[in-house]
Amino acid sequence: MTTALTEPRLSALAGEIETALAARRAATAVTKRTPVSAYMRDSSAGYLSSWRPALRDAQDEVRQSWTMAAARAVDAMQNSGWLAGAIQQASADTIGVGLRLNAQPDIDALGWDEDFAHKWCRRVERRWKAWSTNPLECDARGKRTIADLTDAALMQYFAFGEVTALLPEIQRSESRSLAKVMMISPHRLSTDTREDLRIVQGVQVDGNGFPVAYRFKRRVNNIETDLDIKARARGGRQQVIHVFDGAPDQIRGITPLVPVLKVLRQYDQLADATLTAAHIQTIIAATIKSPELPENAFEGLMTPGEQGAPDVPEDVQAFMQARAEWWSNRSIDLGTHGRVTSLFPGEEFDIHGAKHPGDNYLAFSKNLMREVARCIGVTYETMTGDYEGATYSSVRMATSSVYFVTLRRRQRIAIPFVQPIYNVWLAEEIRDGRIPFPGGFEAFREVRNEVTQAEWFGPAKATADDFKTAKAQTERLANGTTSLSFECAEYGLDPETVMEQRAQDRKLAEKFGLPDPYAPAVKPGQDVPLEDDNNDAPLTKKPAKKKKGA
Repeated sequence: MTTALTEPRLSALAGEIETALAARRAATAVTKRTPVSAYMRDSSAGYLSSWRPALRDAQDEVRQSWTMAAARAVDAMQNSGWLAGAIQQASADTIGVGLRLNAQPDIDALGWDEDFAHKWCRRVERRWKAWSTNPLECDARGKRTIADLTDAALMQYFAFGEVTALLPEIQRSESRSLAKVMMISPHRLSTDTREDLRIVQGVQVDGNGFPVAYRFKRRVNNIETDLDIKARARGGRQQVIHVFDGAPDQIRGITPLVPVLKVLRQYDQLADATLTAAHIQTIIAATIKSPELPENAFEGLMTPGEQGAPDVPEDVQAFMQARAEWWSNRSIDLGTHGRVTSLFPGEEFDIHGAKHPGDNYLAFSKNLMREVARCIGVTYETMTGDYEGATYSSVRMATSSVYFVTLRRRQRIAIPFVQPIYNVWLAEEIRDGRIPFPGGFEAFREVRNEVTQAEWFGPAKATADDFKTAKAQTERLANGTTSLSFECAEYGLDPETVMEQRAQDRKLAEKFGLPDPYAPAVKPGQDVPLEDDNNDAPLTKKPAKKKKGA
């Protein structure tokens, strides 16, 4: 039996369907609006749902991106004045004119007395200075000093993310020492990976990840060949320097400029686009607005010879002849200043110039430069030389904050580069008898780690106001909240060297009958120094003059 759907029945069914759909929509809306407590809760725009990076080991990330990242970083350093200058500044902040050695052997473990240790350390430092500043002695190519090689190592670090060098023994008639340093570009270190041989990007490691050998690509007779060099010789002498900063499970480093490679590219494109817009703004165009067709309008500006013999009616030719006679005595010359001319009736003349979308270049470029400077580890003001809006407090705070980044770079990159060189050199000096050691070379090999301990000092922290900095140091020393060693370290100085130099200065002044150069500034009975907040008032209060007859 079939039930007929009458109009009232259809209306009732439609109402029921609409009610059911409304209830479903309401339930769905309630479900979507229900708050969820979880990490990375996405928004309605779905920003996190489209952000799904892969999670891999650090060495796999480096292996995939190393070659392209290094090539882009090198290209940016060669073609960006901002980047090249910032990296030079970072290198100068890290090592200055070169790291200074302060030999610090463990005298307690060695059983030395302080007097012998002091004399032995000073002899080592003098010998190191003579060797490290002579390119014929220290450089395998005979061109650079250790300070120059350290600067080149920092350049390698910024370009490739790692430093590679060899420590061969080369005998020359021009030098006494055999130990030499041979810098090798990290791109010469092979990128081959052989899991069966435990070779990861040219570095052969043992089961614990300890580097055993390195595979370098050398060019022999214009043919690229692989050369495997052991990390250490039989006696434990280090033969390869490989320094990088990264995750503990990394085998190779990667340039620290990776996070800002896109930013550097954006800055170049912004600069090129802005320059193009500036060039376009110097170009103008002249147009004539006429009720006639374009060809007819410009024919009025032509001479009869230029017009040729157009096949047009006689009335049109008469009109064009009148226009030609009109323009024959007039011309539009955009190169003549202040010239005004009249047009033929019904025509309009206009000059068009390029329109720039907006003047937002400076703000955006500053933001890009701030990101690059932060990644390199220098302040924006230091990188760009732009101190607009900077105050003494802001500059001092920024310098103090970045200084610890500089110390980190010195401790992670510069010192691990020079320390192996010092270890190899000192072992040879003791072996050949140029530096005496109790018990000889065999005794030195047993306590090698205790003997080769050293501190390396770099340049002092930059200050915005030397007077205020010196005053703060004086206050700390007077209050007993610091020590001379700490204050000297802040300036990159060795306290023992400072004391020795002061003693020599006093002896020299005494020899020539001069006053003590380090006599106290305030004599007994004299007023103590006054507080000085404006840097203009005198440091001490002058004693009052006595009146006559008093």
